[in-house]
Amino acid sequence: MKKVLMIGNQFDLANRVSQELSNQYSVSILDNTDFNNEKNYLDSLVNTNIICFWLNQFDADLAMEALIAASDQVNPPIEQFVVLSVAGIDDELTTDAVYENIDDVKEYLNQQRYAVKLVDEYELPYTVLRPVKIVDHIVGDLDVIDEGRPMPFGEVSTDSIAKTAAKVVEYQQFINQSIGLIER
Repeated sequence: MKKVLMIGNQFDLANRVSQELSNQYSVSILDNTDFNNEKNYLDSLVNTNIICFWLNQFDADLAMEALIAASDQVNPPIEQFVVLSVAGIDDELTTDAVYENIDDVKEYLNQQRYAVKLVDEYELPYTVLRPVKIVDHIVGDLDVIDEGRPMPFGEVSTDSIAKTAAKVVEYQQFINQSIGLIER
């Protein structure tokens, strides 16, 4: 049985992805902690095969640095990273974006880029999910946008993100890719 560590539970994604995964996965959720302190990851990382990083908040780069440092100490058998970031980090948006509760958008996007860069440089299989505005209700059919392709700003449901993340984990879809997610 593979161990999946869900880091953070923003938008209830850790719980929703856990429900989508088959019973061949043992899932634990690390939440309500100081994510910028590497010591808070150490015990949870032991024997972890897959890391799902659900922190697309301000200072996500500091949390990713702490996670990577802790991983280097524990040396778990990590096979895959799944990272929640945000649409706009690749300058792919064709319309203006609104990032709720973010005052310094430029700094926020730079932090998101750096967190993704850290995962890319860790040289393990990864998938970056770049959703537009995350909402609770389905607003249309999911459209997966390849990295480097333009996309409008819009909305995507937590259910669509969770189902996509579960497919990434179970079937290794979109490995070493950064994909935009929008419902239309």
